[in-house]
Amino acid sequence: MDIIVIGGGCYGTLQTHRLLKAMEREIIPEARILIIDRNVEPKASIEFSAQSRVHIVRGEWSEFLKSYFRTYREDGSQLIPAHIAPHLLLNVSASLISEWSHTRYRTMAVDEKFNLPFEKSVYGVKYISAAAWLCPFSCIEPHICPAISRERTWDLSRLVKEKMSASGKLTAVFKTEHYAWGVGSIQSDEISRTLHVLAERIGSAGGGSVAVATTSNCHGVVGLIEFS
Repeated sequence: MDIIVIGGGCYGTLQTHRLLKAMEREIIPEARILIIDRNVEPKASIEFSAQSRVHIVRGEWSEFLKSYFRTYREDGSQLIPAHIAPHLLLNVSASLISEWSHTRYRTMAVDEKFNLPFEKSVYGVKYISAAAWLCPFSCIEPHICPAISRERTWDLSRLVKEKMSASGKLTAVFKTEHYAWGVGSIQSDEISRTLHVLAERIGSAGGGSVAVATTSNCHGVVGLIEFS
């Protein structure tokens, strides 16, 4: 089992410390932690030089993930996404679905409105948030939102699925759930299964539109791919 941490800078290093602590206390199962960073000597490589559970992999995030999921076998591995990053799973999904379905692809702008406090389009990809306030880095998104001291009634994974599916698009929502000690993860098994199902459907139809989102309950990013 692997835990893939995207980025070996300050955020990735903090997340790795918390994951190791959770393993030591048997809150999460033992795993190999792979920290992916393109730099020769990121902060994490110095911080964890004596830690046998941690392995630094030098490379580009998207290229690593594409290679990883080409040969992935379900084993309960986890993906820890970076808080500040491009829409990685959009790029990975586009490449692998295209490869497996023998189609071509292009990314399209997301035109749907989600009626949220924060919505911003950057090169056609839409960044969204249900929060009109600044959230802490390691918020676990509890049932009672600590920022407003009231019940959290929103779930962006559900909102995005409903909104994008309503316009007839195939939709993949990869949801980050709290894993341990304020670290959120996406199940690699779910990513793998979803990509193979979408590739089969796109291949059978000879093309189509796929919306790909990465969300937590409160924040997310949505992209759109056209296959032909």
